[in-house]
Amino acid sequence: MWIFDGVITSTCNNCGNKQNTHASDFSIDNCGGDYKENGMGVQNNYQLLFEFDCPKCHSDITLDFYATEYPVNVLSNVVNHSNGASCLNQPYITYLDDEVIYTFPEPELIIPENRIITDINFIRANIPDLIRFLAQNPQQIYLLTPREFEEIIAEIFRAKGFEVTLTAQTRDGGKDIIAIQRSELGIDTKYFIECKKYASDNKVGVEIVRALHGIKNTLNAPNKVILATTSSFTSGALDFVQNHTPSTWDITLKDYSDILQWMKTY
Repeated sequence: MWIFDGVITSTCNNCGNKQNTHASDFSIDNCGGDYKENGMGVQNNYQLLFEFDCPKCHSDITLDFYATEYPVNVLSNVVNHSNGASCLNQPYITYLDDEVIYTFPEPELIIPENRIITDINFIRANIPDLIRFLAQNPQQIYLLTPREFEEIIAEIFRAKGFEVTLTAQTRDGGKDIIAIQRSELGIDTKYFIECKKYASDNKVGVEIVRALHGIKNTLNAPNKVILATTSSFTSGALDFVQNHTPSTWDITLKDYSDILQWMKTY
């Protein structure tokens, strides 16, 4: 088994600002495969995509790589189709030790040879089971795709009684998830939830928090916005929420430890 790995250093074409993005933060889509007639088997094709606004000048940047696995378990080619920034390096693959055992208590996840599930990929299509697995193996959260992280947060809110809508995978203006809490008194509360599946050392900066807070003044704005991340927040981001918003009720920041607690109480 292998995963895409590496830190991509990109330089904004507009202002020259540099940004480090771990491969685990990219959305990764398998674009299908073709069988080759030369005896080397299937060629698999992947797209690795990460979209963000430059923290300094707010230009749109898309990091976009097309990777070819051929033969199986060999990364034979990576093509860079990024826009808005130049990249100094590209993703590579890291091979994982298939012998590492990750225990999980659910009996239905025992595979035929009476062995415990050893690989997150066995359960990642089942979001409830995935949440319970990650609660016991929290470091595995960094193997998720950004979309899987959004699905996990959406499921946690759904399980707590919220009416949840997971938006399309686009530049959605700060609302990966729309969650509505309906009270027995007929008073509804609307939340916009932005999810950032970042590497542990890639803190969420004040620019993202400020932009998220800004949507409260838009049409059909929510009562509250939430930013949930697998990482943590810079001091500037924390200071903005505590000292530079009209109310500390406007926006809530939830970091890795908060997400872990949510999963444990799911």
